[in-house]
Formats: sequence, C-alpha cells, structure tokens
Amino acid sequence: MSAPPLPVDAIREIAAACGFDLVRFGPADPGEHGDHFVRWLAAGRHGEMRYLERNRERILDPGAWRPGVRSAIALAVDYGGPAAALPGGGRVARYAVGRDYHRWLRARVFALRERLEAAGLPRGSTSGGTDALPVLERALAARAGIGFLARSAMVISPAVGPYLLLAELLTGMELPPDPPSPGACGTCRACIAACPTGAIVAPGEVDARRCLSYTTIELRGFVPRDLRESQRDWLFGCDVCLEVCPFARKSPRQHLCGEARPAELRPHRIVATWTLADVLAMDEARYAAEFTGTALRRATRSGLRRNAAVVLGNRGDDAAVPALVAALADADPVVRGHVAWALGRIDGRQPALAAAHATEPDPRVRAELESAMD
Repeated sequence: MSAPPLPVDAIREIAAACGFDLVRFGPADPGEHGDHFVRWLAAGRHGEMRYLERNRERILDPGAWRPGVRSAIALAVDYGGPAAALPGGGRVARYAVGRDYHRWLRARVFALRERLEAAGLPRGSTSGGTDALPVLERALAARAGIGFLARSAMVISPAVGPYLLLAELLTGMELPPDPPSPGACGTCRACIAACPTGAIVAPGEVDARRCLSYTTIELRGFVPRDLRESQRDWLFGCDVCLEVCPFARKSPRQHLCGEARPAELRPHRIVATWTLADVLAMDEARYAAEFTGTALRRATRSGLRRNAAVVLGNRGDDAAVPALVAALADADPVVRGHVAWALGRIDGRQPALAAAHATEPDPRVRAELESAMD
C-alpha cells in the first residue's frame, strides 16, 4: 500500500476540527453487506424507495461511478439528546428536531474536503456527502470501525452510542483501514421487543414497510390501517429502537438542553411552537415559508398533515374534534381519509362523518368514513 499524501493523524485532526465526533478509515465498497442489501431488495423490504433499486449497481460498486476510489473516510456526529415533541403532543425523531442535517452536515463534509485539499490532497480527488451518494452509509461506517451493526440494523458506537448522523468522503487514497469496532448486542433484544410495529423482522434486518421512520416520512399516500394505532404519538420518524438500547446512555449530548446544545441541534421553531392542529391546518404557503431548513420537509405537506391526523386520533382528545371536522373538507383525499380514521377513534357517532360520506367522491375516503362510523 502506497503512503497517502497526508498523514492519517492529520486527516483525523482536521476532521475533528470540522466538527466530526468520530473519524475512521475503511474500504469504499460495502463488502459482505452488499449481499444482504441485494436480498433485502429482492424481498421488497425497501417499500416505495425505488431509488435504491435504480442505484443498485452503483451502491454495490462505487468504482462504477467514481473510478479509482479506494478508501472511505467514515464520519459521524452524535446527535443524542432529550426526547422532543410539539407542544401538546406529536413526537419528532431526535435527528430532525433541529436544523436540516442534510445542509449543515453536508457543509461540514465539504469544509473537510476543502481543508484536506488545502493541506495537500489532490483537488477533485474525493466525493462526499450525507444521504447524497449512492452508498450504503451504515455498511461503510461499520467496515471502517465507526461502530458495530446492531440487531436494530443501526450502527452503534460503544463510546458514543446509537444516535449517529453518518457521512463519508470517498477517496483514491489508500488509507490504512481501522480495525472493526469493539462491542456487540450480546444477548440483548430490547430493540426487537420494543419496536411498535414489529419492523425488525430478524436480527439486523428491518422491513421498511412496517417501520415508522418509513411510514411517517418516505411513504406517500395512505398509511396501512394496521399500522396507525402503532404510530402512537410519532409525528415524524421514530426513536424507539434507539431509546431502549443500553448504549444510548453513552451519548455525551444525551442530557444537554437549551444553549448547552450545539446550535444546529437545538429545537427548530416549528418543534418548539407549533401544535398538531397547526400542522393539520397549514396551507401550502405556510409550509413553503416555515418548513425551509428543517428535515421535516422530507415527509411533504400531505404526509405531515396525514401524520398529525393519525396522532390526534391516537391521543383521543375531544378538543381536537373541531380541527378534524374542519379537515374533512380538505382538498387532499389522503388528509381526509386519515382525518376520518382519527374521528372514528375519538367518536364514531360524530355527525360530520355521515355528512362527509354523503358527498365524498373518493372511494378510498368513503371506505375510511364507513370504517370510522362502524
């Protein structure tokens, strides 16, 4: 192996200065994890995430789209912190509470690339990002020793815990690989037992179609009825498998609140001030104006309002009925359908359900209204 143009210790120091909590080196390809990915796709467990199918070959072989790539600089940031919810209810996964990590974490990756190039790395010799490159980020992180792959299929650092935002720089340098991470799940099956929907179908394998992080964010349209009650109070994403993990207490930021937290991890104004009724009633203009800069946008306006209706139904609060009744006349059939379900959970005798059924043109929504009244 030829020596890299920069000492590896210098790379680690620069990465730490750019704000990364963990920096490790490993192969640029997913290795044995690629076979698992192929089987997972073949089983249809990716749901509607068809971009994974489209990029299958590039994911399995990064050299196909980045000729000459040899190593990955695997990076991670600890985002651990207290549980967060909108005032009055509606939990948000911790990674999405603050500013959109796609923006600030990508900026750190690009800053790292610029500093490495300034220190002697050939310009244009790396590709990097977070949730942007056609790579298996967890596989690269595990192969580089960022952490071990847990039964939840998450990467867990025995030193920092499971709340990890992952990023990477792929490079043509031949970097000496770090050893695998110590640690393992052992006999612990807490995540499997606690998963609200039974989405962890085998150790290390998640069926996305049943995972709340998929159904509340990636899934477009109607959430399967058998998963709605299990959504509980989750408006966006789910942290259950991480919260029950014994390694969660390792996060240095787990108990940091307010000004003690890094600025990008502090609660966004939407999380701090909006209610579920606000989310349900928001129009396109307000969504466009106020959700910029937050990862919550990933769920789309329709998805967020759908999710808010489900949570309101699960909470069973009579005070939500006026907002739900008003939303029965919404232009979006997905919202109307889930509002009908929510009203049925609170009071199936609500007169507005029958009135809406008499004029409802969408067969899916009519079925939801009928089920709610039953």
